[in-house]
Amino acid sequence: MMVVLEIRDLLLMCSFTLSGYPKDCLICTGTTDSIAAFLAARATQPGKAVTSLGSTLAIKLLSSRRVEDARFGVYSHRLDDRWLVGGASNTGGAVLRHLFTDEQLEKLSEQINPFETSPLDYYPLQAVGERFPVADPKMEPRSRKVVSARPLVQAKHINIKLHPRPESDVEYLHGILESIARIEAKGYKLLKDLGATPVEEVITSGGGSKNQKWIKIRERVLGLPVCKADQTEAAYGAALLAMKGACENATSD
Repeated sequence: MMVVLEIRDLLLMCSFTLSGYPKDCLICTGTTDSIAAFLAARATQPGKAVTSLGSTLAIKLLSSRRVEDARFGVYSHRLDDRWLVGGASNTGGAVLRHLFTDEQLEKLSEQINPFETSPLDYYPLQAVGERFPVADPKMEPRSRKVVSARPLVQAKHINIKLHPRPESDVEYLHGILESIARIEAKGYKLLKDLGATPVEEVITSGGGSKNQKWIKIRERVLGLPVCKADQTEAAYGAALLAMKGACENATSD
C-alpha cells in the first residue's frame, strides 16, 4: 500500500508542476464516458435509465440490486446506496457515420415515419465481435429480411456487411435505426431477467439524442417513455462528480 501511495503522490507532484495548478488543488477520481453521461442526466430513482448513443451504444440502469454476469457482458458500479447496472454494445453511431454523412442522416431521418415498423432486421456492427447483450467475439454484422435489394457500397477502411439493402436510402436508414433500437431493448430486457430493477423511463445522451425520429422509434420499440437529457455531454457529468467530491472533502474537513 505504501508503494502505491508513493507512486500516487509522485504523479500528483508531477501533474501540479506541469500544469501550473496550485498544490492545494483537489483532484477527484474520474469515471467512464457512459457513467459520466448517466450522472449528467441526473437520473436519481431506481428504474431510471440512460442510453448513450455515441459511436457505440451503452446503457446504464439505476437499480436497487446489483447484477453481474460475464456471459452477457453485464456489470454493476456502486452509486451511493444503489447500483448502476449496464453494458456496452459495439453497435451505434460509428456504423451510421461510415454509411452516411451528417447531412444525409439529417435529411433522410426527416422522411422516416417513426410509427411504422421497419421490415428490415440488421445487427449493425462496424467489425466482427459483440460485447452486449451478447458476448460473442466472433459475431459478424448480419441482415435478414428485406423488401428489395441492391449491393452495398462498402465503406472505406471498415468491413460493414449490411446487405442486401432496399433501393430507398430512407428505408435503409430506418432499418438500421430500428435494428439498433431492438438491440437496446434486448439489453434492458436482459438486465430485468438477471434481476435488476425494471426500467421505467429511458433518458438519451450522446450524438444520437439529437435525432427526434430515432427517439420516437426507440420509444415504440422499447414500449417506454424516451426523452433527451437536458445535459447530453459526459463532461457535465464528470464536473458534477468533481463537485460532489469537493463538497464531501470540505464537509470532512
